[in-house]
Amino acid sequence: MSTLDLRNVPSGTQLDADLALVGAGPTGLALAREFSGTRLRILLVESGGVDFDPEVQTLNRVENIGDPNARDAMPLQRGYTGDLAWLNDIPAFELRNRMVGGSTHTWVGKCAAFDDIDFDARKWVPDSGWPLQRRDLTDVLDRAAALLNLGPNIYDRALYHRLVSPPADIDLNDDLVRTFFWQFSHRIKGSEPLRFADIARGLTAGNIDILTHATVTRIGLSENGRRVEALDVKSLSGAKAVIRAPVIVLCGGGIENARMLLASRDVAAKGIGNDHDCVGRYLADHPRTVIARFGKETLQDVAEHFGFYGLSHNRRTHFYLRGLALSPRLQAREGLLNCATYPVQVLAPNDPWLALKRFYSGNRRFRLDDLRTALAAPGGLAAGLHRRLIMKRGLPRQLTELRFDAMAEQRPNRDSRVTLSSLRDQLGIPLARVDWKIGWAETASVARLAELISAEFWRVGLPQPKLEPWVLDEDFRNAPFSDMAHPACTTRMGDDPATSVVDRNARVHGVEGLYVAGSSVFPTAGHANPTLMIIAMTLRLADHLKTRLLA
Repeated sequence: MSTLDLRNVPSGTQLDADLALVGAGPTGLALAREFSGTRLRILLVESGGVDFDPEVQTLNRVENIGDPNARDAMPLQRGYTGDLAWLNDIPAFELRNRMVGGSTHTWVGKCAAFDDIDFDARKWVPDSGWPLQRRDLTDVLDRAAALLNLGPNIYDRALYHRLVSPPADIDLNDDLVRTFFWQFSHRIKGSEPLRFADIARGLTAGNIDILTHATVTRIGLSENGRRVEALDVKSLSGAKAVIRAPVIVLCGGGIENARMLLASRDVAAKGIGNDHDCVGRYLADHPRTVIARFGKETLQDVAEHFGFYGLSHNRRTHFYLRGLALSPRLQAREGLLNCATYPVQVLAPNDPWLALKRFYSGNRRFRLDDLRTALAAPGGLAAGLHRRLIMKRGLPRQLTELRFDAMAEQRPNRDSRVTLSSLRDQLGIPLARVDWKIGWAETASVARLAELISAEFWRVGLPQPKLEPWVLDEDFRNAPFSDMAHPACTTRMGDDPATSVVDRNARVHGVEGLYVAGSSVFPTAGHANPTLMIIAMTLRLADHLKTRLLA
């Protein structure tokens, strides 16, 4: 593999490839990896470089006219802590990394597969339904989990018998709320989340090249608009090139994929794939909010049942985080959306494991105090390590609060959308104009989850949570939701061109050779963090393209 920098290429150069992939984030890199060593010439086209460049990141700027902007900016942070806390201050829908490896550079690694119900056409959720089912993705989900260094793709009570120390049965009513697990993608060695820059470094085959600092300014079609032919790219320094390829896959994410299609209007006056005005519509994210809190007096009784549980798989230990979700039966009975809640530990300054981390970080001024704090751990450090290494449970932490955050799917809404702004970026491309809408159904579903948790905890004898005021007052208009930087559904998949942008194989309706990958093709976004499903759908697309291009 070789890396070319557009800034160092003679302006006006033409580059040729059999398959061009726009975006060297997890989607583009996963696709390239599938074609490594084949006879096809693969070109990854990346807007940024190998390293973080603040100037390039300004190309992420959007004109935001929707939620949470309509509620006087961000009322609630996204929940990043520690070294990533600065990400909470990035404006909504601008939290994207233009660099090789994409947004996995600032990813915490949280993963889960979508539920069966997420793929169904639900009568109470207009415009829902995928053109495929969860069972159709079993193979690619397992392959995606392997790529992400995950454990088994089990996210419900069926996981219990695999866990070394499973949760105690607290007799919650599964017909109302059910156990749901998430797991976390990590590097093979170390606790840091997987960074797809590692995948890029592993692409050593000679048939793959990466062109950096190359932002797509136009997708070129044939004169009749029925076939893709080329990409125009430009660097911030002014260098230009043309990339000619018979097959092109857009891997730019939920905002940029739609933006690129809408901005390419020289042949398709309304934008590519937009004959039915669907490109950019149905914009979804994961509305997130706090629903319940437990103070110092009660949190340990709850934390014992909702935390990290481990298992061994392929000679590795994998930890799963237990939370709760609305049951599919309840969703159907009450017309609710899929949503789930997970525990968030608010660490005390005297948390022994936090102190131990500070001790080893090398700040000499506080090293002795931190060592004393670590050695004063309840039960001792050895007991904590036994719990972690032998029992495969989360470390015992010193907390000031245990809160439960919730994320919900969004009801498909044509008026929640990405369009083009009258403002332009440094390359002359119209900014994405984002009008994200959170509806009554999302808020009501999350509120119902909070009420059920409170009622079920009371019934089984667990401490009662302090519910958020907006839940208690049913003040749905002022529910403090934030985005989770998971934009999706803007080039949704479907069999009907009147209500979708790509077909079940992710090809743009009516345009030969042009495909879209990533969360933008989701018809609905579920409540689960999207990366595992993104990679699974990418591998499914790779299988389709292999059949077509390598047969």
